[in-house]
Amino acid sequence: MFEIRKSIKRFRDDPDWTYRKHARDYLATFDRGGYPFSLGPDGLAIRNLLQGNFHGRELSLFHLLAWQRGAKANVAWTYSVAVLRLPRTFPATAVTSRRLAASHRVEKRPALNRLTGPARPLPDLGTHLVHYCASDLDFAALISTYAMERRMHDARLGWRIEEDRMIGWTHGRETYEDLLSLAEDLAAIVDGFPDQVWHWPE
Repeated sequence: MFEIRKSIKRFRDDPDWTYRKHARDYLATFDRGGYPFSLGPDGLAIRNLLQGNFHGRELSLFHLLAWQRGAKANVAWTYSVAVLRLPRTFPATAVTSRRLAASHRVEKRPALNRLTGPARPLPDLGTHLVHYCASDLDFAALISTYAMERRMHDARLGWRIEEDRMIGWTHGRETYEDLLSLAEDLAAIVDGFPDQVWHWPE
């Protein structure tokens, strides 16, 4: 907890970043039917929103409180989230490390919002390291690589594409330094997309 507070102070005082402790308006811009927002069926809140630029891309970092009703009381799980702006819109796609999915009932909640369009799990795509869920099987197959899956497994990382944003997340309350490392993983995944992705769906 002490390291988290020190990290917040370091970045809050940095003029290259904008900090807000609460951000209900920013939370409202996300589809709550997909990871990690679907993990809070009984309530959500953003804490410690940090926004700036990262390698020429717009980046937001924050902690997400996700409430789930328990038998005796509501439980608030905390997730660390990095949101990277993409150059263009892509099909809704979610890729989740199985190590991450195995924790805290993650697999019981939808990876993508099935109410806003067709999306289905793809159990035969990729390896045992990750779960895929996508609205477009061909797009998911195009970006699927073992290198990406290995990186996600090692980092215990999940991500999904929501229009022109890539939302990366992991369990727990991480420092901003750790969240920047997560953002590095997201940027590396995007940079590893094959050239055909940038001309999709031609």
